Amino acid sequence: MEKLHNLMDKICSFENLYAAYQEAAKGKRYRDEVIAFTQNLEENLIQLQRELMGWYYKVGPYREFYVNFPKSRLVMALGFRDRIVQWAIYRQINPYMDKRFIQHSYGCRKEKGTLAAAECLLNWVQKVSRRPDAGEWVIIKGDISKYFYRVDHEKTLEMYDEITDDLWFMWLMCVIIDNPDIPFGLPPGSSIADCPRKERLYDVGMPIGNLSSQETANIYLDRLDQYCKHVLHVHYYVRYMDDFILLVKGREEAERLFDRIATFLKDDLRLDISPKSKIVPAVQGCEFVGYRVTPHGLRLRKKTTQHIKQSLLYVAGLYADGLIDLDNALQTVNSYYGMTKHCNGANLCKWIEDHYVLCRKSADDVEVVDDSIWVSAYDEEGMVA
Repeated sequence: MEKLHNLMDKICSFENLYAAYQEAAKGKRYRDEVIAFTQNLEENLIQLQRELMGWYYKVGPYREFYVNFPKSRLVMALGFRDRIVQWAIYRQINPYMDKRFIQHSYGCRKEKGTLAAAECLLNWVQKVSRRPDAGEWVIIKGDISKYFYRVDHEKTLEMYDEITDDLWFMWLMCVIIDNPDIPFGLPPGSSIADCPRKERLYDVGMPIGNLSSQETANIYLDRLDQYCKHVLHVHYYVRYMDDFILLVKGREEAERLFDRIATFLKDDLRLDISPKSKIVPAVQGCEFVGYRVTPHGLRLRKKTTQHIKQSLLYVAGLYADGLIDLDNALQTVNSYYGMTKHCNGANLCKWIEDHYVLCRKSADDVEVVDDSIWVSAYDEEGMVA
């Protein structure tokens, strides 16, 4: 495919920067940093344009915090002006790259996502389970160990060099990826929960939470996709970020493919396959992108169900203490009801009806029964009745 040209002119155009500002501000217009930037919008965008075109743009500081579900992750959030730059890059790179990705790559792509990935796998598992030789089919459930913390910077820049001949763009990606002020990577075998900042690595890793990290993650593992489809010739292959699934006939064939994939990841991408990766019978199903996928349908994982229950009880507590209003409390339960519409979630719906009670407390810490709302049903569109 032809390389991209003149990326500096496209990314740094005022029209592109303004459109990037609009994308970055969606849902955040009343935050202090967004309001401050918007007050002098034209001047701020022109200044950002000067820094980019003058080759002296620098990435601002990251705000770091931990997310502990479904596992501990360090999230690094950029300031608003840096998010505009990320969106400006994304708007020019993503349309070109999205055409190169395989159909069954579902991470961070328009009209894709976790549900579409799970439904794709469900369709394949059900198709295989109806065959006379269903017992011979197996699932290779692959996972890459500490993916975002182990992506190699040198390999990443090589991949970007293959899609463009613009030296300015390569300088900009180097500024973003090879940030000398903050380490993103982890040593092999380490976890983010027990690795102090001084031991993190500068030559590997991407910050979770960056738009550019999402795009880079797909570009990096597109090589694995192409290898599985065009070298190994695997028909049933699906990937969501660093989780990938293969449906293969015969355990011996599956073990051979598994070894070849592990070798490819190690030698070509400098990544390690996770010990959690395994081979299981296709009729048994497996967990994938938050769902339990079996020939009988989709179910939410036990951990996901437990998290939903804890979240709803927490929201009910906030409402009882007057810390959130009714609309926010109902919005939360409606979103979880929406999840159950696409899987076998009858038991969870029953639990919500029995336990999710919205009730204000009085000044004496006594529940006011007259103000109680029991969420006991939902209408055809999944909204609380």
